[in-house]
Amino acid sequence: MGLLDDLKKQADALKANEVDKTESLRSSAVAVDHSLRRSFLYLNDLGKQLNVVQMPGPFKYNLPTVGDIEGLIVKDFFCDFRSKHFIDKDYYGEVHVAYRCGSDKVLTVRKGPDEMEKFRDVLWQSNIEHESEQFRNPRKVITHEIFKVKCDFRVQAKIQGDHETGSVKIVTKNVGGFQVDLFPLLALELNDPAVEELAKFFIGRPNRWDDLVKRSALNTRPAAPAPRPRAEPQYAAQDVTPEAAKRGLFDSLRSFIRKD
Repeated sequence: MGLLDDLKKQADALKANEVDKTESLRSSAVAVDHSLRRSFLYLNDLGKQLNVVQMPGPFKYNLPTVGDIEGLIVKDFFCDFRSKHFIDKDYYGEVHVAYRCGSDKVLTVRKGPDEMEKFRDVLWQSNIEHESEQFRNPRKVITHEIFKVKCDFRVQAKIQGDHETGSVKIVTKNVGGFQVDLFPLLALELNDPAVEELAKFFIGRPNRWDDLVKRSALNTRPAAPAPRPRAEPQYAAQDVTPEAAKRGLFDSLRSFIRKD
């Protein structure tokens, strides 16, 4: 075999390998696109229903040194997506969803010099809207600070796709408490039933989301380190019958519609 023939065979093999790699990446990107698309369509439709339904806030929030805050209402549900250009076309890249869980109540909290900064950090980290005023003695030394804390909290989630690996990363904030949680899944695992369980978890309805995440192929690898324990969501008291728990999420929301 001549030199040119030998080089041609090597070049053809490299081209074939590149084609196979590109097709594999394209398959992963399509799987991510489909999971993000179904998530957006479901959550966007859910948001439209919740913006009509007067749904009681599902969670009670514990504000350190203040206590539990509950009796809130779900409002201002929002859902959007962003595209990502990958290989040679645009795919769904991220889904953002949020709502406000709040009331008109404003808490007045007094903190001394040793507690002011720590309490302010807690408010900022959890995106809690507030105003404050510092008070000084005749010598101009700060004696205390009065915080006006709005009982209106933003609950958020971001579903981010990794088109190369065919996986998604779901980050939630203030679901069931002032905390941030991370849930990795394969894109193929975020199917229709999984999206509904995610939605139930996100708005505080009875769900199997934690079990679904634990069964993910990404979370059952022997070499993976044990995940840090996550604080359980603190739910406000709700009267949920067994029959209601078995119904689909959209059907269960009808019980919250205010009758004329």
